[in-house]
Amino acid sequence: MKKYIKTVLWCALALILCLSYEWISNIIFYKINYLDVKFGIIPDVLLPSINAVVDTFISLVLIVIYLILAIFIVKRHDERVKIGLFKGIIFGIVMGFAFYGIAGLWFEIVDRFLVVIPFIAKNNEYFSGVYDDLESGAYIWSLLSISIVGPIVEEILFRLLIFNSLERVTKNPWFAIIVSGVAFGVWHMIFVQSVYTAIMGCIMGLIYYKTRNIFVIMFIHIFNNTIGNLPAALNTDLINNAITAISYIMIIPAIVLIVVLWNTKPEKKEYSQSYYSL
Repeated sequence: MKKYIKTVLWCALALILCLSYEWISNIIFYKINYLDVKFGIIPDVLLPSINAVVDTFISLVLIVIYLILAIFIVKRHDERVKIGLFKGIIFGIVMGFAFYGIAGLWFEIVDRFLVVIPFIAKNNEYFSGVYDDLESGAYIWSLLSISIVGPIVEEILFRLLIFNSLERVTKNPWFAIIVSGVAFGVWHMIFVQSVYTAIMGCIMGLIYYKTRNIFVIMFIHIFNNTIGNLPAALNTDLINNAITAISYIMIIPAIVLIVVLWNTKPEKKEYSQSYYSL
């Protein structure tokens, strides 16, 4: 009975964490709107980029909140596959391109075969303009919102908090990997986006499970979002076609890397005497 209650509580916590992003974001948004209407706290110079500015601020607040929660939820794992800085960068670039390629292949399927379904067609049309507000105005705010701060808060929420919460339910790693990954996809709330983000979430969960390195996960996510959110000077057909071609090519080496990572025996992290004396 005690084990059953514990399982229910950790599952409930994971669900609450998943919903918390929307709840907290709405609270912060309405507070900012109230203060701006009453005191005019937002400078006119930021108005063209207001959606990205507000989204960046909300994400920064959420990062602080979620990191505090992580202190109580995330357990220390001594065994992990260690990835050095250089290998981590290469690994992150390959995976970032591959995720972009997977998304591209999915949208090829949508455009060629599934768009005849009214729901899919309407959903795909809506998704094509969903980030327009965040991409308007100065590029720096779009970069921060979509490519940097956004991915960081999402990885803290889904890989640190939700993944570690689900790990308390069962020792089978696939439960946390798949459930947190699917939750990541559903959380995006747009079907055509949820499909490939769920795949991305499951693979990210696998990488995090093996490495316990949230910084590698963040880098992958940041790189993936950045190549899809280029500044106007680089957002040309030539560069976008090159990125798409590279992304498709990178899917194969990415699969190889994941297989190698999964079969690599984790190392036991050693701590110095000074660590235990802290």
